[in-house]
Amino acid sequence: MKTIPIDIEQINAFLKMKGEIGLKKETIVEYRRVLMRFRENLFPEFELKPDTLQYWKERMISEKKFSVSSINRSLTIINQFLDFMGERNWQTTCIPAQKKNVDFLKRKEYIRLLQAAKCQNQEQIYFIMKTICILGVSVRELPQITVALVQAGGGIISTDSKSRKTIVPAPFQSELLDYCSREGIKEGHIFFSQRNKDIHRTVIISKMKQLCAFADVKPEKANPRNLLKLYEQMQEELQEKVTHFMRQYYEKLLEAEDLLILGQTDEDWL
Repeated sequence: MKTIPIDIEQINAFLKMKGEIGLKKETIVEYRRVLMRFRENLFPEFELKPDTLQYWKERMISEKKFSVSSINRSLTIINQFLDFMGERNWQTTCIPAQKKNVDFLKRKEYIRLLQAAKCQNQEQIYFIMKTICILGVSVRELPQITVALVQAGGGIISTDSKSRKTIVPAPFQSELLDYCSREGIKEGHIFFSQRNKDIHRTVIISKMKQLCAFADVKPEKANPRNLLKLYEQMQEELQEKVTHFMRQYYEKLLEAEDLLILGQTDEDWL
């Protein structure tokens, strides 16, 4: 029966190759840790047999010490190593990802979070939540929400190679400028940390979760992603209503044209 020896020299050669193609140092460290742990599991022969990798995967699953994503990450690294060794036929498949039931934030829950923030005088997180939900910006786009942009009633938001125009609705524009005035924010970006740096996603999530008990909202729903989802839902609903009104107007226009053709209405209606 054919076996494949797993030597430290081979592991080092594989890691050297990965470093040469640009893998980060911390990634190389992770690769080494996974491969050395796997090699230790082959003690005392340190040889890979036809069914060893599959058995190792099944044992990892049964022990329930690691998450599915962690096991799959290890399998991916080992499969890459086997490919480097020219032994792709010894690779094994990863564990199929289980679909999760995502619990989205409802609009009434979003309102309760805003009410809780208001009651506790947590104005920054209040306006961050509203900015994400009303303007549809991500956390990394928040630094582009500046005093000048709000004063102008909107502007261009750029992410990587993409740009889009955002409009600040008048009621929210007035509310946000009042907040800037109270906080003494006269220019530049509106939301920043105590050290005057961009506010981090984890800080936003932490502040949202602190409001959950007062707002009767599940903590797992409290994240910027769900706020963006609410924005997308609102945009879809608005688009449906606009399409409906346009269709109604178009039908009335056609009816008026038919009556005009028959000479039963005034041309000024059109």
